Amino acid sequence: MSAHGVKQAYDRLPRPLQTLALNLFGIRNRRRMAAWRRYLKEIEPTERMPREDLIQLVDGHLREILVHAVRTVPRYRAYSHLLGHLQAPSADVFSLLLEFPAIARDEVRSDPKAFMSNRPGTRRLVRTLTSGTTGTPFATWMDTGTFMRTDALWWRRSAWSGHREGDWIARIVGDPIVPLADASPKEPWRMSWTDRRIYLSSFHLRRDTAHAYLDLIDRVRPAFVQGYPSSLEILARFALERGKPLQWTPRAVWYASEPMYAHQRDVVTRAFGAPLVGLYGSAERIVSAAECEKGCYHLAALDGFVEGQFGRLDSREPALVTTLMNRVMPLIRFELGDNIQPAPDLSCECGRTLPVIEPVITKHEDWVETPSGRHVSSSVLTWAFKDLEGVRRSQIVQLDGSAIEVHIDADEQAFAAASEVLRARLGEMLFGEMELRFVLDRSIRVTESGKTRFVVRRMAVPAGQGRPIDGT
Repeated sequence: MSAHGVKQAYDRLPRPLQTLALNLFGIRNRRRMAAWRRYLKEIEPTERMPREDLIQLVDGHLREILVHAVRTVPRYRAYSHLLGHLQAPSADVFSLLLEFPAIARDEVRSDPKAFMSNRPGTRRLVRTLTSGTTGTPFATWMDTGTFMRTDALWWRRSAWSGHREGDWIARIVGDPIVPLADASPKEPWRMSWTDRRIYLSSFHLRRDTAHAYLDLIDRVRPAFVQGYPSSLEILARFALERGKPLQWTPRAVWYASEPMYAHQRDVVTRAFGAPLVGLYGSAERIVSAAECEKGCYHLAALDGFVEGQFGRLDSREPALVTTLMNRVMPLIRFELGDNIQPAPDLSCECGRTLPVIEPVITKHEDWVETPSGRHVSSSVLTWAFKDLEGVRRSQIVQLDGSAIEVHIDADEQAFAAASEVLRARLGEMLFGEMELRFVLDRSIRVTESGKTRFVVRRMAVPAGQGRPIDGT
């Protein structure tokens, strides 16, 4: 059954059976967490490895993946003349990397088989999808081992934050755990006792539910709160607005998928009184970074090589990244779309020698506010745009309190098909509260960093009302 079919089946279940399903899923999560911990224990020595030893480790992995790509991936067969150099221990593999071309998403998307190994080593493959904020989601294939190992690298942030088995985590990250057909659920959350998760529905976030969420987590007192920065900011503003301080302080607030801006950091810190810990990663599973207790982002170093890392090669914007793990679809000098600025001369006070990067510049997005006061995060809305054929880019523009425009860059046939799908999906996500207008737009504006802002709010602030709760 497809993921969409599973979701439909879940939505049809009564609430007690939905909770049971999440708890069964939690048992699977516990098993996966056990595997992640084993892997993290294996790689823990790399965190404080002498710099030259770490460079040699990355050198070896990079050499292996380039040799594998040249031998087994159709797109790189033309570079077989480099095999002798790549296999020579004295050769500078970082300089040899420059012999390969930079690869953009569109090139891979147009012919994905050309980038897949004809000797993947396994039949059990996993496909990951980007959120599709620039239009069409990007698919990456890998084996289950790579998928689990990259998950573990992302999970390292929890270990650095002091997570222990049995700790509760409150999540507000777009989990579709409350059916959208229920516009006003009595309990817009679900709980999994098997893996200690409180799933808060981002889709139902508004003033009254925010207060219910805050009362719930005040009772359960989770060790960690996890969310998209935009959703965390909304929840934090409602927490400060009600004037009733929380009765507990989490060990940390985790955030990912969006940048955490200074104004958001201030609001979330004031509301929760806990350190904020960021995670950066890509759906392609070729780069990740975790924020340490000193506030530095450290690259994992084992999943991918960012040009400029260790001072090797010049850094680029957007970043060029080469996988070090994925032998099924080895992306080489891949234009990730994010600006990642390595800081090779910076030593972190935490004592870890993993490479440091500047805070990642990713998408700067707003959220949509509905007439009833719901605040729907941009990262939540991206799910409506998955699997749309022929859509190159897209953008949501909120015009006023009750209407949004969906700008779509596509040919006329794809535009018509996408509009029909999005009308249903967005209508459900926004609970039918917003008028939806669709615009065929082949010149969607991009930001100075070259990225498309996915949600843009053009609503005027009423005179004399000051700064509204949504921060616009």
